[in-house]
Amino acid sequence: MDLTVENIERAVGQFYYDTSVQREAHQWLTVAQISPLAWTFSWELLHPQKSPEVQFFGASSLYLKISKFWHEVPPDQYGTLRSKLFERIASFATGPKMVLTRLCVALSSFALHTVPETWPGAVPEIISTFQQSNLPNCSPTQVCLVLLEILRVLPEEFGTAHLTQHRKGVVRHELQKGLEHVLPLLRSLMNPASPPEVYNQALQCFSSWVQFGVSIIDCMGLIEQVFQAVNNESLFETAIEVLVHVFAHPESPRYPNTVNKLLPDVLGMNTLLQRAIQEHDMDVCQSITRLVVTVAEMHSKLLLESVEKEDEHKRNVLNLVNMVLACTAVPGTYPIDEHSSDLVFGFWYILQDEILAADTDKSHLYRQVYFPTYVALLQILLVKVQYPAEDVYSSMNAEEKEHFRWYRQDISDTVMYAYSMLREVLLASLYSGLVTVMQKSADKLQWQEVEAYIFFLGSVAEAVDPVEEEDQYLGHVFSLLPQMPCNNTKLISTTLYTIGSYAEWINHHPQILPHIIPLILQGMNNTEVAMSATMALKDVAQEGQENLRPFVQDILTAIQTVLASKVLKSRECIRLMSCVGYVVSVLPVNEIMQCLNVLLTPQIQELQELVGQEPSVSTRAGIVVKIEMLTWLFSSLDVKREKEGTTTTSRIGAVGVQQPVLLIVQQLLPILHTIMTKWVADPNVIEAVCDLFKKTLRTLMDDFAPLHTDISTMIAQMYNTVPHTPVIEFAKQLLVMFSKEDNFQSTNRALFLSICTKTLSLMETGAREQTDVIECFMVLLAQLMKKYEAIFTCENCNLLGLFQLGVIGCSLPESHTVKASCSFLTEFITRSEQVPGTKDIIASNGHVLVERVLRAVGGESPRSVIDYMADILLALNKNYFADLSKWLRCLIDQDGFPSEKPTEEQKKHFVKLVLSKERVNKRRIKETVKEFTLICRGLFGTEYAAQTSSLI
Repeated sequence: MDLTVENIERAVGQFYYDTSVQREAHQWLTVAQISPLAWTFSWELLHPQKSPEVQFFGASSLYLKISKFWHEVPPDQYGTLRSKLFERIASFATGPKMVLTRLCVALSSFALHTVPETWPGAVPEIISTFQQSNLPNCSPTQVCLVLLEILRVLPEEFGTAHLTQHRKGVVRHELQKGLEHVLPLLRSLMNPASPPEVYNQALQCFSSWVQFGVSIIDCMGLIEQVFQAVNNESLFETAIEVLVHVFAHPESPRYPNTVNKLLPDVLGMNTLLQRAIQEHDMDVCQSITRLVVTVAEMHSKLLLESVEKEDEHKRNVLNLVNMVLACTAVPGTYPIDEHSSDLVFGFWYILQDEILAADTDKSHLYRQVYFPTYVALLQILLVKVQYPAEDVYSSMNAEEKEHFRWYRQDISDTVMYAYSMLREVLLASLYSGLVTVMQKSADKLQWQEVEAYIFFLGSVAEAVDPVEEEDQYLGHVFSLLPQMPCNNTKLISTTLYTIGSYAEWINHHPQILPHIIPLILQGMNNTEVAMSATMALKDVAQEGQENLRPFVQDILTAIQTVLASKVLKSRECIRLMSCVGYVVSVLPVNEIMQCLNVLLTPQIQELQELVGQEPSVSTRAGIVVKIEMLTWLFSSLDVKREKEGTTTTSRIGAVGVQQPVLLIVQQLLPILHTIMTKWVADPNVIEAVCDLFKKTLRTLMDDFAPLHTDISTMIAQMYNTVPHTPVIEFAKQLLVMFSKEDNFQSTNRALFLSICTKTLSLMETGAREQTDVIECFMVLLAQLMKKYEAIFTCENCNLLGLFQLGVIGCSLPESHTVKASCSFLTEFITRSEQVPGTKDIIASNGHVLVERVLRAVGGESPRSVIDYMADILLALNKNYFADLSKWLRCLIDQDGFPSEKPTEEQKKHFVKLVLSKERVNKRRIKETVKEFTLICRGLFGTEYAAQTSSLI
């Protein structure tokens, strides 16, 4: 359609009222807005007879042209444009508001482009223009509202406009000069005598200028007026918003004396807060909480420095902190009954952080002063963290429950901060509180109270030193756990979570194991808490294997029973097998095998049955679960586990003792071979099998040797049938592990050549369809080049094919594949002296690689991969400088290569910098390549390039 006013009106109507063509209408209108014709039709669309939607589009188009296409305005038209903007603003003084605001923003953008050169004194002129005498058709109230709207959006537009650093400084200076006219105007309008709408608009205008950068010390009088407005119900929200911006300004902490003078006004809101709490007005509570927390957070240093002397300032800051406590203690359950107490958590962290960071003497004083505060905070949070009544909790929707979970986690973090202040006192308080609660009669005992204390104990577990004497309280706590009521799954789950959190502490205090092991084993039989129980058992077993010797049989019996019952989810079953590995590792090998024979026989039989069934989704899921159960068993079952604090080569266990994992895997190989053959095309099954092999290798290390040949042959056959990335990942670990073992060189070469041959065949079938395989293969090659370069010298190794596939990988669209390919090629070039044949390949094919690099730099590849291309140039510079010089000059001389945008001089300059004396300086080469790629893409010096460079 032609860009006529009629067509634009039609398109605007379609955009707002016809969803079937809304997207097309939006695209067409977007093109219309950036057209030079927009300078004309924008004014026509602002005709009084047009619809508000059309008028708004006209105003928006005008703003877009002024803000983004200012270069299209001839300087001799500046005055005319300004006059027309004033006229249109005046004509829309009575509305619609959305059109008026957009025109005011357009005028603001005009001012930012023209001050001070073309429009000196813009702010006072705006104020003088919008006087009653100049707008006889508007009421005084309307005149004030229009003027205030312009003055409100002016600093906001400055904050969002994309100006150069120099220009921003010039404009800021002009706007600051205008403050001497704005502030007196606001002072005169912010009083009870003004119409409410004018007062409210004046507050919003003041807020905008505060965010622009009005110093708190320069507007004390206005701030006092804002505090007075808080008592006006219609102005309350706006006034609070202004005060939040005043105290949140980054410069406000520079004026502690001024803030001290304003603190009584903040404390004066305590009456409003208490009344809002009594009347359950949560909106008012939230607003006051925002303000109080902002003041406290931004001026945390003031809260500390003011308590060093006994005076009014100390009383004020302590009362401010007490207000934060009151905001924390707002009655009700978050987020059902209240939605403000979550705002306070950041402050409690900041306060304790400032206290702990202070000098030793001052820190001691601050701790003494705020010690009662944190004690009170602990008691408040013990109430806030509690679950609501069962009927209330069940009525909460999923989103509310998730918010409540986040809220409890925030409380947990806050309790951790409180522990850093209270230390042993906190543990003593929790213990005594728990004892008191547990002594209540059954009809008065609330499980929520018990759960809160146990949850808090779990919250501080990470900070408790396991070797300190804090077992004075913790030991008693754990001895109480068997006495707690077991009629609620949330309480049981929290208890089990807390036990797991103290796994390291329990390892140093094994005397409490008899109290907790029965709880964990009971929890495994309850499907609702099985996850917490299995996680707790895993944590305890992992930290203190030796201490669990007396409980091995009980644990294994419980696990066997629960696995046989088939009541657990698959992830719990998998986790239990990990527990089995940790628990039995302390036994002699013959006992381990006896235990595992009983435990694993049913699982392996079920696996065999699944393997014998016809492939289906459920069969696959069952096979994967069984394999993962074995995998996690193999990862934790290690009778030669490294001792804590020893070197990685120091492994315990008698020489010649066979690892149980080895014996089990040897028995499983026939089944695994059947699985791999039958499910070779299924990536989930193959990934599970390869993960089993990786965990086995990690556990056995050198003891994997008896399995090496069989498993290498199996995965080579599997990969040759269908290439899977997990096979390559496992092969990489296997080849590197046995790279120096003479006995396995033949098997290593066979595996390597098999993977190479199959992967290189992908070049014929289409590498773009297998980018994940190419990426993983390139990672394998790069790693082997670093750690096992000898394998590239084996007979039938197609070095040229590997090089060519690497070049193809550099052209693929996925950045991770490009990165891996560049890494391999860089290693290929760097180590060409050590690998026979590579030098000839680079000499005869290097120009192809350089061409690929230049094409990427020229724009064929995304900017995110350009650093990797620079690595290739750097490697060639270091090892093949003469050849690179020839290739670069030959390629760069081609017309339009690598892009049409750079000039011949820019291309030659690029080559000169690449080949300069700093050619081996990695940082310099990367800077050179980045700059040239921006030139090739037409982005050099653009705002877009600057904004996106940090994201790449």
